[in-house]
Amino acid sequence: MTSQSPQLPKHRFGLWPQWLAALELLLMSMMVGLISGWTSPYLAKLDSIENPDSELPINKVEASWIASLINLSRPGGAVLGAIFVYVIGSKLTTLLSGIPFALGWASFLIMNSVTLVYVSRTLCGIGLGMYYSSFPLYVGEISHPRIRGALVALIMQGLMLGNLCGTIMGKYLDMWLFASVSLIPNLIFLGSFSLMPQTPHYLVRSNKMEEAAKSIRFYNRNADVTNELDALKQFMETNKALTLRDTWHALNTPLNRKTLLMVNIIFAFVQLSGLYTISAYMEIMLTKANVDIITPSTLVISVSIISIASSWIATYTNDKCGRKIMLLLSSIGVASGMFLWGLNYQLIDLGYENPNLQWMSIIAAIVYQFSLAIGLMPVPTTFISEMFAPSVKGIGACISSGISGVFAFAASRSYQPMVDVLSEKYVFWIYGLLMITTGIYTMIFIPETKGKSLAEIQEILSHGIKSKSNNHDNKRKVYDENFRITEKV
Repeated sequence: MTSQSPQLPKHRFGLWPQWLAALELLLMSMMVGLISGWTSPYLAKLDSIENPDSELPINKVEASWIASLINLSRPGGAVLGAIFVYVIGSKLTTLLSGIPFALGWASFLIMNSVTLVYVSRTLCGIGLGMYYSSFPLYVGEISHPRIRGALVALIMQGLMLGNLCGTIMGKYLDMWLFASVSLIPNLIFLGSFSLMPQTPHYLVRSNKMEEAAKSIRFYNRNADVTNELDALKQFMETNKALTLRDTWHALNTPLNRKTLLMVNIIFAFVQLSGLYTISAYMEIMLTKANVDIITPSTLVISVSIISIASSWIATYTNDKCGRKIMLLLSSIGVASGMFLWGLNYQLIDLGYENPNLQWMSIIAAIVYQFSLAIGLMPVPTTFISEMFAPSVKGIGACISSGISGVFAFAASRSYQPMVDVLSEKYVFWIYGLLMITTGIYTMIFIPETKGKSLAEIQEILSHGIKSKSNNHDNKRKVYDENFRITEKV
């Protein structure tokens, strides 16, 4: 085996099953987007002060819990996801993550109740934790290194599509009808993704060699099945004694601790900067900013369409321009939107009543949504599938999903109290500063993983450098032994 990055097969259509798998996962990502898209219109529609005759009037405290409960239960889902990945593999765990979502939507069909909304959000949080603990691992196990970033970017487009559908439906539909429509793609995913084969990694670990060979051939029609299967056997033979407890110990090695810290700092910054908070409260924010040129609910729909366009751009730029550049540009763009929002609120507080001021919030929403989709949404998830070593990938994804949920809960639950104490302008400026910090941290500490095999990424991390020329040495042979399987599949 050479040390060069794997090249795309001459017949690229041989990788079409990997794109098919990504499209299946896009449906699941739509569920996450629908959950986010549900919050923005309904928190505004159900406000007991603004709309006392709504189908389910809620106060500010209840609204705050509805916005944040999904992130409170997410760490629990992440732990379940890690256990299931170890027992039944990443593919089946990803499939099972759709069940809590379906139960969450079904909760809306029983009756209009704040308690049942809490139950729904909690169930969806469990499903979200399981999903983010498993699907990056599934993608990492089946994807070619040169299209891995594009696959993740495609999957993450489901968030934008779901968010758009959620904001549109939330404007016109009652909650029970919204839930009924949302169940459709959920059930389609459960039915269609169940037909996809298990990953070769799991099948070899389960000593199902014939099925593993079929799986290799299914996911890569150009694969040399015999060599792939032999490499998988050797890899699993080397790691056959690695129990769940041993994996936790493996996570404590300097290299794995370093990787875990790097990835989770990114997730913490992203969530603390208001990723879920802004999505949940956007319509309310625009209303308070006196936007009336276009109705706030329509503007939320419009910027959701923009995010879909930018997510398509990310499918190309994630692999073409590199993870670091896109994460930096995304952080700067989101920070610009936050600072502009804060400036708009500052001018309102100072008594400026020029109608043109509302354009500041409109531009801020557009810049924020566009920038978010090109980097901050797809890149951190790509890191999960790339940067963790195979022996700790499952637990690493679990911890990252849990950390993300904890900080997202902290940000979303603290938003309203912070606004009450500081006012909106300072909250947005704090979010903007955190985004600037994210960009700086990315450029200094995060290695570029574009187009590199998992072995090369581990070698870069172990040496603490950002790039390394392709050559043969003893350390490389060690990494080839441990990572040869993921370079090929």
